[in-house]
Amino acid sequence: MQPAFEAIAATQTDLTAEDWFVSQVDHARLSGDLAAAIAPYKVPNVSKDVVEAIRLHDMGWMPYDGAFKAPMMPKVGEDGRVISFVNGLPETVLSAWTGSIQTAQSTGPLGGLLVSAHFARLAQLYVQDEKYSPELRAKAEQFVLREAQRVDRQLAQVQQPEGGEAQNALTLEEIEQLLWVLQFCDLASLYICSNPTVPVEMPISLGGGPLQMRYENGSFRVQPGILDNVVILEIPCLRHKDGRFEREIVPVKVQ
Repeated sequence: MQPAFEAIAATQTDLTAEDWFVSQVDHARLSGDLAAAIAPYKVPNVSKDVVEAIRLHDMGWMPYDGAFKAPMMPKVGEDGRVISFVNGLPETVLSAWTGSIQTAQSTGPLGGLLVSAHFARLAQLYVQDEKYSPELRAKAEQFVLREAQRVDRQLAQVQQPEGGEAQNALTLEEIEQLLWVLQFCDLASLYICSNPTVPVEMPISLGGGPLQMRYENGSFRVQPGILDNVVILEIPCLRHKDGRFEREIVPVKVQ
């Protein structure tokens, strides 16, 4: 059993420009499909707005990564490696995250809060890692501070909705659980799209315990079982070969 992101990242190390890939935008759409399938009696408060925010949480990658219906050629770094979400330039990543947060805000304050907090946590990795330049770490710290302010503003709206009842507002614990839902759907979609050969554990607790995923007997399985039923996801795969794009929809079962 490996940590989920470690196993996912290992699949990205030897890519070529002619390999099949899934865009960040399409991966996020699959994340939303998973969120929509979560059983409400196991994980409550996953509303339509939350599902839509999860579905849009990587839309800021569109200018850099394209999408199934509007593909872009894979980019190759100076070292000859294909650039993926694992080894992308931090400046590009921060810009894409900002665009994603702005898009997610269109779903309402809760969706904007969740996506903002999600990327602020990821940006802390840049702040804390001394292998990055002081200038880049300063930019990442500015990103984290800006998003903390955004979260505070949106939290006030979520907990005291305009024209709504404060007693019906989500608690901080319930909001934190929805952030775990976003993180689960994000990692689960990446796991499915990258298709590692090993079972993984996520640093997320939902449905009564740490979440694990594996592929066995023809389907991806989530434990504890937090999905309402078996879900058929359609993975929109792309590759650029012989001067043209090829497309293939690959159905997979998740339960």
